Amino acid sequence: MSTEQDHGYASKEESFQTVVIGGGQAGLAIGYFLSRLGENFIILDKNSHTGDTWRCRWESLRLFTPSQFDSLPRMPFPTSKNNFPSKDDAADYLKEYAQKFNLPIRHNVNVESLKRTGSGYLISAGPVSFSARNVIVATGPFQLPYIPSFTSQLDPGIFQLHSSAYLNPKQISGNSVLVVGAGNSGAEIALELSRSGKKVWLSGRDVGRVPANSPLGKLFDGRLIWWFMTHILTVDTPIGRKMQAGAVHHGTPLGRARRDEITDSGVILTPRMSGVQSGKPQLEDGRILPSEGVIWATGFQPDYRWINLPIFDERGYPLHSRGVAKGAPGLFFIGLLFQTGLSSSLLGGVGKDAKYIAAQVSRNRN
Repeated sequence: MSTEQDHGYASKEESFQTVVIGGGQAGLAIGYFLSRLGENFIILDKNSHTGDTWRCRWESLRLFTPSQFDSLPRMPFPTSKNNFPSKDDAADYLKEYAQKFNLPIRHNVNVESLKRTGSGYLISAGPVSFSARNVIVATGPFQLPYIPSFTSQLDPGIFQLHSSAYLNPKQISGNSVLVVGAGNSGAEIALELSRSGKKVWLSGRDVGRVPANSPLGKLFDGRLIWWFMTHILTVDTPIGRKMQAGAVHHGTPLGRARRDEITDSGVILTPRMSGVQSGKPQLEDGRILPSEGVIWATGFQPDYRWINLPIFDERGYPLHSRGVAKGAPGLFFIGLLFQTGLSSSLLGGVGKDAKYIAAQVSRNRN
């Protein structure tokens, strides 16, 4: 019988050996390994159902990696090879995963603070709190939508939307739109808008491409590319560390969309947006665009204000080594962008990091 249900709060404070904060793919992956180790743990999820984070994203979204590389530990993704699953496919898979392994998830729990208490931690979540020797933060890399400060200078008549709130082209008023940010989300949204008949500019640097959806990417059913992503593009190699620095500031390489595909669809590629002139978007080359709307595919900022510990750098990112927090024994992170490699925040890559973190938790117990 699955434990995925809303539990009544029997007491004001509950105690566990380990508390996982976040019930998405990272939380489920670490939950699988903790369960195998016989750990006394709970997964806290702010959503009402497992997979809700995926269900709330834009309607046409598909994973940027093919299905054979979208599996969490010990449960293959249930679609044919070289298929790019939809966001609802991903949501259904996560729900089935939680049920199959009977993971102890507590839904509708919004964690408000985490602080150190002696040899452990105290987690406050509204009417209930949790104490634990170990805490694993699995809230993922997409937290607080980032929008440049100069957005307020745009003409009030220009429609503005962050990519996290985008659902479909019907949301976009007017016939022309500027998509700011040329990473995966920006590229995919720009393609969809152009194919719906809108004039689209895509602003941003070329982030490169991992050719998953290409003849090379499909060679040996994609195993060659996946091996490169999981063994070469890591924090252990010079090329991986270089990509890590770029990914944190500029986004990860494109997975499905191609630059030529984008331009062939009619999307106009432009330099980065540098500011606002006379209420209109201005590019780095000085051009002013007559866009009727702007979609900010500018990524996310970390939002760990609820963690009352001095473990973050000047940009708000946690100081860690392979997910083990520095200066805070028993505190771990999982699912961070490029935590140990390009695949760390991907559905099929988080399991490797989860296995390592679970081993560290077990060591802390002994």
